[in-house]
This record gives sequence, structure tokens and C-alpha cells, in this order.
Amino acid sequence: MYKVLYKYTEISIMQQTFPKRATSCCKGWCVVHDATLILSDGTWFTGIGFGRRAPLPADLVHMEHDESPLGEVLFNTTMGAYHEILTDPSYAGQTIVMTSAHMGNYGCDPSWDETFLHRFTCKSLILRDLYDGPLPPGRASLGHLCAQWNVCGLTDVDTRALTLHLRSSGSQYGVVVEGIGHDTQAIRMVTGWIRSCPAMGERDFITPMTVPEPIRFESYGDQHASYALWDFGTKASIVEQLRRIGIGVTVFPASIPLVSILSSDARYDALFLSNGPGDPASLQSHVKQIASVIGTIPVVGICLGHQLAAQALGAKTMKMLYGHHGPNHPVRDLISGNVYVTAQNHGYCVDPSTFPPSAMVWLVNDNDQTVEGFFDEEHRVMTVQFHPEAGPGPWEARSLFGAFRRFVETGVYKILAREAEHAC
Repeated sequence: MYKVLYKYTEISIMQQTFPKRATSCCKGWCVVHDATLILSDGTWFTGIGFGRRAPLPADLVHMEHDESPLGEVLFNTTMGAYHEILTDPSYAGQTIVMTSAHMGNYGCDPSWDETFLHRFTCKSLILRDLYDGPLPPGRASLGHLCAQWNVCGLTDVDTRALTLHLRSSGSQYGVVVEGIGHDTQAIRMVTGWIRSCPAMGERDFITPMTVPEPIRFESYGDQHASYALWDFGTKASIVEQLRRIGIGVTVFPASIPLVSILSSDARYDALFLSNGPGDPASLQSHVKQIASVIGTIPVVGICLGHQLAAQALGAKTMKMLYGHHGPNHPVRDLISGNVYVTAQNHGYCVDPSTFPPSAMVWLVNDNDQTVEGFFDEEHRVMTVQFHPEAGPGPWEARSLFGAFRRFVETGVYKILAREAEHAC
């Protein structure tokens, strides 16, 4: 039996209690300890810490925000794929709550990494139940990797109550600390420290997530085109899907000016804007650079790249209450009528009323009607908000990489019937 108790004070505390399980859980690779997730609104959830040891409240308030386990708390509805999620650079600066109850049962493998930096990118991981049993040979446990890669973990949490709270109150900062229990004075001290943290839009998450120097990836088989990918925190599976359709990709750090990339001796058929973390409105210097090259080279993009391309055309982005994080989001193609089941990870979206007349909204989310993709044939721009590469799935939207390639080649939207045969 799980019991959730609600206590209302001037800092709006919500407490959850569980029967404690044996602290032998996860033994051998991390220190298990009582810990608490405290949100900026004063709500708190207790659990058992694993991985990186959470700081004591008295130590936390003397830490810099970037060195602490402070993150924007959001929930992800994926039933597995925890390794790919934790290594997705778009989660930099965030704390991930997994809504599925059981995590870690098939272990972790470095071949599943989504970052070229080969490390976890999020700040903390919140679970209902962390698996601590046998694994296939050669795989590491989820808890071991959290300890190795300095991620604070918290298990035995009422993730259902936490998710419902985030759905109603919205994503917000939170931090994992050791102990606390019923110490309301410590909770007030921690929430005060949380509120002193700069807003997400005022922080730089791109610099630590972009590649340090250009990396070239040749296509598999015959090469039909070469793209310059401007890296804001790209997923490795995006590059993989481009290579599979005959596209060579050079990944460039976000710090290299576009004018330097496109004026080099190498010739590129398109500029690809990657996914990445943070608020797109904070990247105005990059938006101006994109605007300066639109019309001179085809531009395609995914997720953050979609938002930056829209801004470069004059559109505005806006913060969502809790965003889209997880698989099985239905996306409708307004032209063909097809519906794709997609993987998503974004907390911002484009305001459709701010697009220029030349842009056409191509894809919408069937749940909330937010923009999921647009193209502009006049300016040769095509983007999607979701993740068609979908590592590890669902895969049916991967066919849209073919649409990207044809748009770059012809400047015209076209989805082939065989590419949409798996859509609803």
C-alpha cells in the first residue's frame, strides 16, 4: 500500500511516504541513502538515493548551481530506453522522472549512447523502482553508470503523484538532497536557494553539449549529398539515419560561425540544425546567423533546430506547461492525412500565428494541436519538432529523412506512398 499525505503550509509542502525497503538495494556500486527531491514550489518527495551521493542541505546552499544536482524537473512516459534518454544531450540541465514503474532491468551498453561526448547529460534521475538483478553479459547496471557519470538517482519515489503534480503545476526546478525528513526549516532553506538560480533561458547548456571540434561521417554506400550539421547537442542516431540514406555529414561545434562553415573549401548541399537543450529564445546570435544564410542554402532541422529555423523566419517560440517527453505522440500530416506515432522531447513550441505567409504548417500534434513541422518552399526550409530518428523507437517516422533529402534536392514537399505505408 502506498499512501500520499498532503500538508499545506506557507510553502505548500506535499509529502509522500512509503514502506522502506532494505538498503541493500544497489549495493556494491553506490552508496544508498535516504534522500529527498525538493521542487521550487516547496513540494517534496522522499526516496532512496543512488548513484552520485546527494549533498546535505547545509552543503547545497554553498554550491554553485551548475555543480549541484539541480535540474528542471520533467516527466518522460517511455517504458524503457532509459540509456538513450540519459545520454540525449537535449536533457542537459534537467531532472528526468520516469513514469514507468520499473527501470534498469536490461542494463546499459555504451553502444546505445546518443551523445558523441559519451556521458550522461541530465542532472538527476527519479524512479519508482530501480532494478538490482542479473544482467546480460557485458552490460553495466543503471545504478553503476549513474555513479560513474555523476548523476544523482532517487528510487522508491511516488512517481505517479509527482507526475500529476508536474502536469498541473508545470515543469520547474528541483534538487535532490540527502535526508531532510520532516525538517521544514531545511526545506525552506533549499527552496530559497533553488529560487536564486537563473531561469533556464539565462543559462548556457549548448557549450558543454556541442562537439569540441568538427567530426566527419561518410555515408553508408554511395554518397548522394553532404550536409553541414550545426551541433547544439545532436543525437548520434540523427547522424546515423542521414548516413543510411546516402548523406555524408560533417558535425560542427555551435561555436563555429556559420559563415566560416559555409565559406570553407568543402561544399555542402544543406545546413542541418540539430536538436539540443535549453530555451531557443536564448540563442539569438545563432538565429541571426541562420537568418543570414536562409535562401542561399537549403535548411533542415529537428527539435531545437526546428525552433531556431522558425525564429530565423520571424516566428516566435513559447514555453509549454510540461512539454512533450516520451514515445507514442500522434502527429498528423495535414497534407497527406497520415498519422505518425512519434518520439518527442521538447519543452518549447512554435506559435503558429507568427509564421510568415511563405511558411506552411505541415505537421501537428493530434493531442494538443501544437506545431510539429513546417516547410517553406520559397526560402527552402523544412523542419520537424519531434524526433523521426527515434532511437530506439518508434521507427515509422524515420521515412521522413527521405522527405528531407528530396526537399533539399528539389525544394518541394513530397512524401512517397511507400514511406507512409506504416502510418495510420
